[in-house]
Amino acid sequence: MSDVPNGHPEDFEVYPSSRAAVEDFTAALERLRQILKPADAKTHARPGEAYEDFIIRLALNASSNNAVLYRKNDSAEETKIQAWLSMVSEKSKLEFLSRAIPRFQGLSHEQLREIALISLQPDRVSTLIDHLAGAYGVILVVEPGFKAMKMDGCTFKLSQGTPVIGITIRYNRYDNFWFTLMHELAHISLHYDQLDQPILDDFDVSVDSDIEIEANIIAKKSLVSTEDWRHIWNARTDKRQFLLYCERANVHPAIAAGMLRHQAKNYKLYPELVQVMNLREAFGFIDD
Repeated sequence: MSDVPNGHPEDFEVYPSSRAAVEDFTAALERLRQILKPADAKTHARPGEAYEDFIIRLALNASSNNAVLYRKNDSAEETKIQAWLSMVSEKSKLEFLSRAIPRFQGLSHEQLREIALISLQPDRVSTLIDHLAGAYGVILVVEPGFKAMKMDGCTFKLSQGTPVIGITIRYNRYDNFWFTLMHELAHISLHYDQLDQPILDDFDVSVDSDIEIEANIIAKKSLVSTEDWRHIWNARTDKRQFLLYCERANVHPAIAAGMLRHQAKNYKLYPELVQVMNLREAFGFIDD
């Protein structure tokens, strides 16, 4: 590989080399300009990168990665999701090239529980990127979604086989972040052979597919065992008992409270517990 300015691999951004590629690039560029405005580039652009350069980079990535959803008949939501996926893909490749990532050897349920226990220490959340890469061969990319984008996370694998997780920090809540992370890790554990194409997750939409149900079950069990969850659920209206069972179960109260609120469809439960920290800030993003 030849030297490239600013450490960006040359095969991430290639100019269209055929008429068809030029047409795809032009279509992507036009669509992105329509959907993404200068304000959208504030969080996602590289330091010092102008809006137009940002849009061109996304269009180049889209055309070189054969993204087909930048068509005129696609919704703004699909365009935003594909743009976000392009950025996650680009960052994951940079991560793969910039650090020594061990070969992925699978993820057992015991290893998922080990990862989930890190949630007991909120100050360790920013170490997850290094930890998942070094200990498990999994790349985690935290990339906020575009405004009003309906997406919590995704998972896919690079051509080398390295699994990648993308998280949008959609609600900037501790429970949402950890459930998303464990859900995507469950996909990697259970559905690794199906990750040649990204699995996209929007937890505001009820789904009945087998792989999503399986990932939900394993994500929940990784965070709290079925037996412990019964105790927590039965104590849901008694805060003292609730906190006691959370401690016994080794589950952070914010995560258990989030699960309670979701299952009971009662978002008045424990609002004081779910706001643990500013995750966007912890991962280096500044809110507008």
